Amino acid sequence: MITADIPLLFAAQASFIADSASVPEIQRFASRRRIPSQSIPAVTPKAHINGSETTGGVKKESSEARRLEKLRRKIREEGLDGVMMVPGPNLRYYTGVNSLLLERPFLLFVPRDGDPNMVSPSLEAGPYRDCPLEMRIHEWTDNEGPGESFEKLVREIQVSGSWGVEGRVPYLFLHHLMRYASPKFENGEPILQGLRELKDQAELALIRKSASILSQSFLEIPHMLREGMTERGLGRKISDEIYSNGGEGVEDLLVQSGPNSANPHWLPSSRKIRRGESIVIDVSSTYSGYYADITRTFMLGTDSDFEDLYGKVLQAEESAIRTSRSGTTVGAVDEAARESLRRQKLDKYFIHRTGHGLGLEVHEAPYIVAGGRERLLPSMVFTVEPGIYLPGKQGVRIEDNVVTTTRGNEVTTDLPKEYGWWR
Repeated sequence: MITADIPLLFAAQASFIADSASVPEIQRFASRRRIPSQSIPAVTPKAHINGSETTGGVKKESSEARRLEKLRRKIREEGLDGVMMVPGPNLRYYTGVNSLLLERPFLLFVPRDGDPNMVSPSLEAGPYRDCPLEMRIHEWTDNEGPGESFEKLVREIQVSGSWGVEGRVPYLFLHHLMRYASPKFENGEPILQGLRELKDQAELALIRKSASILSQSFLEIPHMLREGMTERGLGRKISDEIYSNGGEGVEDLLVQSGPNSANPHWLPSSRKIRRGESIVIDVSSTYSGYYADITRTFMLGTDSDFEDLYGKVLQAEESAIRTSRSGTTVGAVDEAARESLRRQKLDKYFIHRTGHGLGLEVHEAPYIVAGGRERLLPSMVFTVEPGIYLPGKQGVRIEDNVVTTTRGNEVTTDLPKEYGWWR
């Protein structure tokens, strides 16, 4: 765990949103992580909060109860005094409530013992009063400011010792807290991402539904493709299709044609689609908060060089998917794709990691990165997406979503990928 005496490192999740397989923090995360213990939680005292019987701050028998107990165990194992988080995937995971992270200080504090406490703007507090996670909410208004709420918080729980901080916590929020408390801040990301890494059955059902919606939408893309339409125009049609099929949100949508397809994160532009050019389409969308992420590469017309490149990328993807089994390291999955392209003398054009985890974030653990020593376990969900990018010419990428099982894996993205399927 990375320790800092002052919270200079927590303004953004810099260590966990990068895309290059060579990023040292991603490699260390993938190679050194320990999967959270799955032992039976210790019995905790009952409490009555707002007239509702709870176990450790959560209504009994809820998925949130199980998640909170796992978090508390991990807090104790790591020698922390608590963990703090803000609106986003982690807060949604523990409360079931989805809120925006804006400029108003808004934090959940989970101490190693005792009830969770929240500092919340009054206009955001309503859904949390009825959420499965029982907590004490210290509300504040714009007229009052957050100071008194932070002061009440530190009287309610001891915000001292070592606290894990979610990576997306803004420094401004911590600045308000430090007026009343002086904890030692530590990186909470390995704990928080690690606990979300193993999906439960309810999560897997939502992930399968999300993948089904996006797969169904991709099947309509061949009917949308027209020479002369812009990348941006095609993107709008795809987005509309996803929503019409039941998608909740379309967060990232990439349409890359011709030489633009050689830039993996090129955003849709006014460039017009032409015949005989590679068209890479990469979309992530959500259903009930859970992501699916698919890439397919198309072409209007034919080109022998493109067909050859497409076949080699497809071989690499299929090799990596076959290797994606419980007990295999993430590095071995990456190497399966990379070695397939190395045999074709194309590995130098594969310029990113092979995949990333999927869940309440589009990029989360496990990271399928070169040299990663983390071992896959059943119920991990991730992408497999090798690509080849010839600068100034064209790119090809194929991406599917994989769940590891006790017997192998399940590909949740039900979509053709053989060359020419779109014709």
